[in-house]
Amino acid sequence: MPESRYRAALALLALFGGFACSGGDKKSTTDSTTAAPAQNWATIMAQEFTFEAPDTLPAGFTRVNLMNHGVQPHHIVVARLDSGHVVGELLQSISAEKVPNWVTLLGGPNATMPGSTTETLIELTPGNYAILCVMPSTDGMPHVAKGMVRQLTVKSAAAATVPLTADIELTLTDYAFETSRPITPGPHVIRVVNTAEQAHEVTLVKLEPGKTMKDFAKWLVKPQGPAPGAWFGGTTPQSKGIVSYIVTDFTPGDYGFICFMPDAKDGKSHHLHGMVDQFSVQ
Repeated sequence: MPESRYRAALALLALFGGFACSGGDKKSTTDSTTAAPAQNWATIMAQEFTFEAPDTLPAGFTRVNLMNHGVQPHHIVVARLDSGHVVGELLQSISAEKVPNWVTLLGGPNATMPGSTTETLIELTPGNYAILCVMPSTDGMPHVAKGMVRQLTVKSAAAATVPLTADIELTLTDYAFETSRPITPGPHVIRVVNTAEQAHEVTLVKLEPGKTMKDFAKWLVKPQGPAPGAWFGGTTPQSKGIVSYIVTDFTPGDYGFICFMPDAKDGKSHHLHGMVDQFSVQ
C-alpha cells in the first residue's frame, strides 16, 4: 500500500497525539501481594468494514486478540473517551479537524494480515471507549470512514488483575525504539512504554530474506512487485505515559519496527524523522 495513503489515514490520529494522560501500570496494582486472577480477555474479529466485538468489558488488564477475517490488513486503535464523551462526538471532532483533549490512546493490536491473529494487553479503566481502524482501504479511504468503529463501555470489576510478566522492555521516544535486550526466537511479552511528548506506535514488520526496512519503506511509496515484508502486529498509537504489552512469537529472521504517526511539528511521518529500526532474531 502506498505510504501516502497510509500517512493520510494516520493523519486522523494526529488529532489525538501529544496529550498528557493517566494510565499505564499502576503501582498499587502491580505491587499487590494478594493472588491475582487471570487477565480479562477480549476477542475482536475484523473484516471489511466491521468489527465483531463485545459491547461491554470489565475494567482491568485485558488481553485483546484481533482476528482478521477480511482480505485487507486491519488493526485496532483503542481510544478512551474521558469526561463522558461518546463515539459520535469523536467522529464529529475528526470531521471538523478539531483536537479532542478528552481522548487518550491506549494502543491495541497493530497491522494484522488477512487470516492472522495478533495480541496486545492494555489496561482498561471504567468509562467510554472507541475502537476503530484507520488503516487505508485500497481506494485510500481510511477504514473508519467506511464504518469501522464501535463504542465500548468498560464497567467496574470486583476482582483486580495484573499485567503479564514481560521479558523485554521497549521504550518509545522522539524518535527512536529502545529495547532492553535482543529479541530471540520464541514467544515474548514486550512491555511498551511511551516516554515521549507525542503519541507513537509500534508497527512490526517481518522482512523477506535479504530485504531491509529501507526496501520496505521504498516499496510503500511505490508498491510494485512482491512486498519485501509483511505486517506482523505491534501496538497502535499510545499517548504519553501509556503502557501496553505486545504478545507475539518470533521465528528466526529479520524484522523491523516503524512508526507512521504524523509529527506534531511538521506533519511528516515519524519514520522520516528516523523512527525506524531493523533487527535480527537468531
